[in-house]
Amino acid sequence: MTGSRRAFLGYTLLTGMTVLAGAAGLRGIRFPPLQFEPEGSPRVARHSVLSFTAQGSGAYFQREDEEQLVWRAYVPEPVLLASGGFALRVGNIHPEAQLSVEDKVTGLSETTEGLFRHVTGSTDGGEAILRWVLPHRDSYRFTAIGDTGGDRELAWALERSRQLGAHFLLHLGDLYYQPGDYDSAVTILDGAPLPVYTAVGNHDLHRGLDWSLADRFVTGIGPTNSTFQLGGIQFINLDTALDTVPWSGGERGRLLRALPTLEGNPGIRDYVVFAHRPINDPRPETERPSDHSIEGLGEDNWLYTELARRGVRNVLNGHIHGNFEAQDRQFNVWISGEGLAHLDIVQGRQVARILVGDVNPGLAVDYHWEALSMPFEFHCNSRLRNDMAKYTGHFEQQLERLEQICGKAKET
Repeated sequence: MTGSRRAFLGYTLLTGMTVLAGAAGLRGIRFPPLQFEPEGSPRVARHSVLSFTAQGSGAYFQREDEEQLVWRAYVPEPVLLASGGFALRVGNIHPEAQLSVEDKVTGLSETTEGLFRHVTGSTDGGEAILRWVLPHRDSYRFTAIGDTGGDRELAWALERSRQLGAHFLLHLGDLYYQPGDYDSAVTILDGAPLPVYTAVGNHDLHRGLDWSLADRFVTGIGPTNSTFQLGGIQFINLDTALDTVPWSGGERGRLLRALPTLEGNPGIRDYVVFAHRPINDPRPETERPSDHSIEGLGEDNWLYTELARRGVRNVLNGHIHGNFEAQDRQFNVWISGEGLAHLDIVQGRQVARILVGDVNPGLAVDYHWEALSMPFEFHCNSRLRNDMAKYTGHFEQQLERLEQICGKAKET
C-alpha cells in the first residue's frame, strides 16, 4: 500500500465515511410496503475514455460528464484520491474551503464556481490526495430545518441561512412533495449560497407505488446515513424515514455500531444527531396522529438506547410541521419542520422558525431559534392549498396572487 493510500484511509477515519451496505452485511428493509433500502452511490469511479480514476471519502460519484467525473460532497471537508491525468468537478463545497494536495501533481489547477470546484492535474502514474479544509472549523454556525419541499421554499431556507451567517444547513428531510421537486431541488442546491447535508424524509422515498424516488435521492442529494466531524463536534445523519427491520440492519445499524461513546471519542465533545422522523412524537396524545414518529414494534426504544449509551444529548428532527423543543428522557428534541411556513399565511401571524446551532471552542453546541421570515412570494408548494383548507379564512386573493407569482417562476 502506498503512502498516499495509507494517508487517504487516515483521512477517511477523520471525516467519517458513510457506512456502506456490503455484501456480507444485512440490508435493512423498509415498511410499509416491504422494500430494501436504496443502495448507496459509488465512491470509486473510472473515466470510460480517459481512464483516470478517483475515490471519494465524504463525496460520492454522480456521473461522467464529457472529460470529467462529477462528484458531490456530503461532508464539509471531503477527500478525493486521484490517479492519472484527472479532471474532477466536486459540488457542495464551501467557498472558503482550501484545497490541500499531498504527493506530486503536475499541472494542478483549481477554479471555484459557487459551491463547485473544478480540479485538473496529473499524477504521472502515481496517486494524490485532494483534501478541502475549512479555516473556520473551530467556531462556526449551522442551521437546521426540514419539510421544505424542493420548490421556492427550499430556496428561501437557504437564503435565510445565509442571512443568519450559517456555514451550512442541515436539511431534516422531505425535499419531495410534488412532481418536479427533485429536479428543482437539485437545481436550487447546485446554486445554493452554502452547503447542505440532508437527512432522508418519508416523502423522499416513494410516491404511491413509485419507489424510484429513493434512488433519485441517493444519486442527486446524498447518502441516507452518514457522519462527519468539524471543530470538535460530530454530526450523525440517521435514516428514520420509514420503519426498518431488523432495527440494527443496513447502513444505519453499521454506522451506529462504529460510533464510539462520547467519552471514548478523542477530540469530540458533542454529538449532533439529525434525522427526519422523531423517535417519539412529543406532542400530547390528543394532538398527534399515529404516524409521526418511529414508535412501535420496539424500534423506537432500540434507537433511543443506542444513542443514549453513546452520550447523545440533542436530536434534531423534522416531519412534524411545527417548531418547538421537547424532552424525551435524556434527549433534548428539537423539532424544526416548518420549512413550508404555511401557518404564516393561514394564521396571519409569524410562526415559522429555523433552528440555529452555534459552535464555539471547548463548548457543546448552543441552540436557539430565529424567525424564518419567508416572503409571501416564496410560498409556491402545492401543499399550501391543503393547509389553507384546514383553517377558516378567505384566501382567494392570496391564492390568485400565488398562482401568478409561482406560474411566472416556473416559466422562467
